[in-house]
Amino acid sequence: MVNISLIGHGYWGTILEKYIKADGHFSLKCICNSKSDLNEVWVDDDIDAVVIAVRNEKRYPITKMALESGKNVLSEKPLALTSVEAENLRNLANLHSLVLVVNYTFTFSKGLQRAVKWVRDGKIGILLGIDMCINHLGKFGGGSVYWILGSHMLSVLGMFIPLESLVYGKRDVVVYNNSVETGVIFFEGFGFKGQITLSLNYPGKEVKVVLYGSDGTIVYNPNRGGDSLSLRTYERKTWVIDPEIPGEHLIYAQDETNNLKYTFEYFYKVLKGETASNVDTAVTITKILEDLSNGKPYR
Repeated sequence: MVNISLIGHGYWGTILEKYIKADGHFSLKCICNSKSDLNEVWVDDDIDAVVIAVRNEKRYPITKMALESGKNVLSEKPLALTSVEAENLRNLANLHSLVLVVNYTFTFSKGLQRAVKWVRDGKIGILLGIDMCINHLGKFGGGSVYWILGSHMLSVLGMFIPLESLVYGKRDVVVYNNSVETGVIFFEGFGFKGQITLSLNYPGKEVKVVLYGSDGTIVYNPNRGGDSLSLRTYERKTWVIDPEIPGEHLIYAQDETNNLKYTFEYFYKVLKGETASNVDTAVTITKILEDLSNGKPYR
């Protein structure tokens, strides 16, 4: 049993609390809010790990103190707001032989993991492009949509192609009070292209990943319930449209409402040395977003 502390008990922290308590590998020893004295956590030798769910701008100093105090860390995304800070945290974790993991929730989706297998198995031929979006209404005042939502979709992109192999740019669509609320990240490399649409202004909730291959298309749509993942292969027949196009149609039924459960299962496996941390991906994502925020392409 791993004794754990939850730091940050706002909207998201209360959701994380439920999943920590439901996971039989963890014992939630204490919950800290903005009025708590974190020194009590740092000096408590019975606490093995902390989950950090504070606001973006507070995450780096608290994560740094946790690692310096010998605590393993599961951090919300983004890990930090500069690449220097992210690299410092990774180095601290390595120096003290501690686990540092970032909660990119979508990467633990069984549906997306199946999509990765389909791509690797050549189900849609050569991967040519990807179209992604994550749009909803709200979370204003929390900073740029690229940091709030972009980090999620970049982590998904990294499941299919090495993030470092692509060149990135952005286009701001809605800017209000000097904050980007809707924007597009685009990328390309080695014959592969794609884009990520991100919005805090969308009147609803939309998450979609579309993978285009030489022989077919995969669509991930977690809001569709039982058919959250589908694959359609096809032959390119001149002037013929679906359903007359020959091919195969597969549906992968998967409940996408409890992916946070898999987050904590993953954290436990990293703690036990059964799988690797995703901290390197977190550092790369931070660098990409930092470069885009500073108006220069990531290369």
